[in-house]
Amino acid sequence: MIKAPDVTVLYVVVCFLIAYAILKRFLFLPLSEILEERASEEKTAARVHAESLEGLSNAIAHAELELARARREALKEREQLRAEGRSHLEAKLAEAHAAAGAAIERASREVAAEARRSSAELPERVRQLSRTLAEKILGRKLAA
Repeated sequence: MIKAPDVTVLYVVVCFLIAYAILKRFLFLPLSEILEERASEEKTAARVHAESLEGLSNAIAHAELELARARREALKEREQLRAEGRSHLEAKLAEAHAAAGAAIERASREVAAEARRSSAELPERVRQLSRTLAEKILGRKLAA
């Protein structure tokens, strides 16, 4: 007995080819496009990230240079202000020293004038006190 050839293998191959064609059209091709697009976006994002990092490092370097320049200027200004303050202080001290010297000189003149006046009045005052004392001791008025 001769048997007819088994066609199930042929049916399986045909079903496989049909299933492959359907999966390729609706699954594999769109999925590969999505994966390629994602890889492209990843490369773009990596490039943008690298550019951003480079820009950031440039900005930081520029900011540090500006900060160093600002510090130098601030130090110069501070030293200038200190010098101005020092000269102003020295001027005020010299002015105060001169005013104190003038006040001491004026007080010395006043003391000297008062001493001369007192020296001039002293003999007369001594005579009056002596007369008053003698009158009190004697208990009577003295003749001039």
